[in-house]
Amino acid sequence: MSFYVTTPIYYGNGEPHLGHAYSTMAADILARHMRQRGEDVFFLTGTDEHGEPIAQAAEKQGTTPQELVDRSAESFRDMVARVNATNDFFIRTTDRGHIERVQAVVDRVRENGFVYEGTYEGWYCPRCADFKNENEIGPGDTCLIHEIPLDRETEQNWFFRLSAFQDDLEKLYEENPGMIQPDFRRNEALAFIRGGLNDVSLSRSQISWGVPLSWDPDQVMYVWFDALLNYYTALGYAREGEDLTDRYWPASWHVIAKDILKFHTVYWPAFLMAAGIEVPQRIFIHGFLLMGDKKMSKSLGNVLDPFEVI
Repeated sequence: MSFYVTTPIYYGNGEPHLGHAYSTMAADILARHMRQRGEDVFFLTGTDEHGEPIAQAAEKQGTTPQELVDRSAESFRDMVARVNATNDFFIRTTDRGHIERVQAVVDRVRENGFVYEGTYEGWYCPRCADFKNENEIGPGDTCLIHEIPLDRETEQNWFFRLSAFQDDLEKLYEENPGMIQPDFRRNEALAFIRGGLNDVSLSRSQISWGVPLSWDPDQVMYVWFDALLNYYTALGYAREGEDLTDRYWPASWHVIAKDILKFHTVYWPAFLMAAGIEVPQRIFIHGFLLMGDKKMSKSLGNVLDPFEVI
């Protein structure tokens, strides 16, 4: 029996911290356990290397985005080795194999009628790389996660028809109560869905560091769609000359942290449904590592270096 486990892919605008090591070790424990049981295991980790925060960090450091993510990827590879993780592949979203497969999936979503052009105006967090709804905005129009002022942005771009999947997502989680664990995280996902789903931006017109849309190369893919698809695209090129998709998809377990719950439990399954791809079997959502009473985060500058403590 095949067993496919993934970590979140780690954002390439900085160095690894202990939270990244924690997620990696949790997924590695699952992979090792299932191998001991005789299962056919594939374990994926890697780095998320596109988006506005990386372009901004590169400019600040006087380097190019590609040079920045090349250095960051090596640091994360070193972290994975330091915790003795047994991953089968390390994906980078700047890999040509990933980019080609992402474009093919997005083209399929468009062909299926779930992409349209429009104008978006709303509050945007550059660190989350995410537009925020009313429930995600703190006092003074700030990000609840990063505690920084949000940017008010208006741009013409392409949209994903997320609203079309409201009923399908509710049905998915009602009929598969063990799909999201622990159970209270499933309740959070259902509450978000039942609050009403709005269509979301699929592309960005004001940044250039990303995957171009095949039908509109002046627009790049919204980084979260690019990043989420890594779980699927990696199987197509992880082993030279072999496509592992039929062998391992759908993913058995995604291991993630709670700050990316919305993307993995709402955007991700809806996007797969739109492309006609089977959804993952289970998503395990762990909490934050805290420093004081705040999330350990490189953007907050309160992290522990895994190379110093492991």
